[in-house]
Amino acid sequence: MIIENGTIAAKTKAGGGFDDNDYPIKPEETFGAPIPCNVQVNKRNNLGKQNGNTFKVASYIVLIEPQPFEAERVQINRLGKDLGEFSVMFTEWLEAVGALRIVV
Repeated sequence: MIIENGTIAAKTKAGGGFDDNDYPIKPEETFGAPIPCNVQVNKRNNLGKQNGNTFKVASYIVLIEPQPFEAERVQINRLGKDLGEFSVMFTEWLEAVGALRIVV
């Protein structure tokens, strides 16, 4: 059983290919249905620097109920606040607690 404090939505791609003149058609990217989850902060600070600019460094651990889940990018909401869009680093089945852990 997971104590829910947010949602996660996987980004899916649909369409794409080539038109009649062999020009590439960009696939449409949309977010799927939100999945209830538990979101924990793994790392978050304002220490990122690149070319003299600063930015936030953020990483989260998300736990969801057992289900098929595959995504390269996800959108995370926690306590009603949109945390943003993140790349999925890896997913791992936690057998002891019966949950899927997603690290972004």
